[in-house]
Amino acid sequence: MRTNLASLAPELIQQIGTELGNNVTELRLVCKRMSTVLESHILRSIAIDITKPRLDLGISQLTTLATQGNHAETATHDLHIRYLCPSKDPSNRSPNWMFDADTEEWVERPPTPCPPEVKIAEEKMQAMLQLAIASLSNLRSLKWNIGRYDSKWTLTAVMNAVKTLPLLESLELNVGIFDMADLQLQSLRNLRSIKISAPNNEYFTNIIEPLSLLIANSPNLHTLHVAPMYGPVASLHHLLRNCSPNLVLPLKHLGLQGFSLKLDSTTLPHLHHLTSLTLHHVTTSESDPDEAYVGKAESSHPDEIWAILKTTDVRLDSIDVNHISTTLLDYISLYSGLKKLHLAPINLKTQEQSDLAANQFYNLCLGKHTSSLEELIVMAGYEGGWCFGDQALVVISLCKKLKILEGCLVSEALDDAVKSLIDVTTQLPRMEKLTIHSADLELLRGAICGNATMGHFQDVRTQLSRYIREYEATESSKPVPLILVHSRKFTMAPSEGAGSAGGALRYQCDSDEPFVIFE
Repeated sequence: MRTNLASLAPELIQQIGTELGNNVTELRLVCKRMSTVLESHILRSIAIDITKPRLDLGISQLTTLATQGNHAETATHDLHIRYLCPSKDPSNRSPNWMFDADTEEWVERPPTPCPPEVKIAEEKMQAMLQLAIASLSNLRSLKWNIGRYDSKWTLTAVMNAVKTLPLLESLELNVGIFDMADLQLQSLRNLRSIKISAPNNEYFTNIIEPLSLLIANSPNLHTLHVAPMYGPVASLHHLLRNCSPNLVLPLKHLGLQGFSLKLDSTTLPHLHHLTSLTLHHVTTSESDPDEAYVGKAESSHPDEIWAILKTTDVRLDSIDVNHISTTLLDYISLYSGLKKLHLAPINLKTQEQSDLAANQFYNLCLGKHTSSLEELIVMAGYEGGWCFGDQALVVISLCKKLKILEGCLVSEALDDAVKSLIDVTTQLPRMEKLTIHSADLELLRGAICGNATMGHFQDVRTQLSRYIREYEATESSKPVPLILVHSRKFTMAPSEGAGSAGGALRYQCDSDEPFVIFE
């Protein structure tokens, strides 16, 4: 019995649309019913992207959204604001700075005069942007790239619209401008997820207080990621300072980069439900005492953080850190159940320290989580114990739920190392992606000039490409389907001349261009 596709239940058609991904638009063209059923599916996630090369399309979209009765009003749950800058051409990579011979200083290049169509687009944006966003009454999630050259009025327009949306629960900001005075974060309420990133302190510090007020206004907050700061200028205490004494946030996911952190009676109550913790470049009051306004009462050494977590009931299923210590490894050894583990041992200054910690990790820690681990990333700074050698591969081969694996190999006998690593993936039935990086030579630890390092990286990447291409498999062995090296993708395909006799498979690369040091 044959079933006509158009006669399927709407739920099944939408599920098919989900599986098709970006190709769902082709399915909409089949017939009027398909178009109607899939319209809400397509409009569930939309992007506003207004730049010079696509002015007509961007303004047309705003016009539609600002018109009462548009279908996106109720269908759209996720909005991504990419660009709100009609004068910007993303393909133009001309430098933003120029050398002024008169003053002998580098100055910002003056903007080019706006053509009439850009001025017209700006005027239409001013008339419609707030109306367009405010119309999305079912919006749940907003991701907003605040561009350096966006007009100041866009901050006010977007925030005035967003604060009227009753169902908004997730906010992700990528901040690209210095003056954030018009970003009234404290005007929002009841968010469940907040993620904010900025390139440096100057972009970030003046929204710490509004962010703290927003957190205090969000009693059901479960996700908080804030990054990056440089130097001991803000802490988790700063972010929580406006919370009332009887408010305990149900935080499950916490990410801090460059922030100070101390686990005490102020912060710990908010972390009892924590399952995911990202800590990068944790700072202390001793890091730069002349610059600090974070005191000892609000900062701890990373070792102390993990020592205190050991005494709690918090057992994380996701850890992402770039400071490795014995107390961290002891914490990981306490229990089973980690699903995601990202380690970057940048703080280990000598080969002896590094290898000692790596031995503890692969021999005593990782084995506790082989039945649960789905993602393992180990970014070794130097070739040595943290690389995926025989010791590591024995334990990794037991991680049968592993989907994503990322790390480095020792360049000596690289051909054998590549083969051993890919062979291990044949024992991991759920593997989806393997990423291989170059690590620096141990003899270059502490080197002042980076030329030798860059030459080494390029040589290793070239060798990796060759050895991955030479790896041969059969359909029954099923090695990992995708391997990434730097910007190259290697996927499995039948090897030339294999025919039907051997069924041999080899990896093919998406580019034959040589690796370039600077990209």
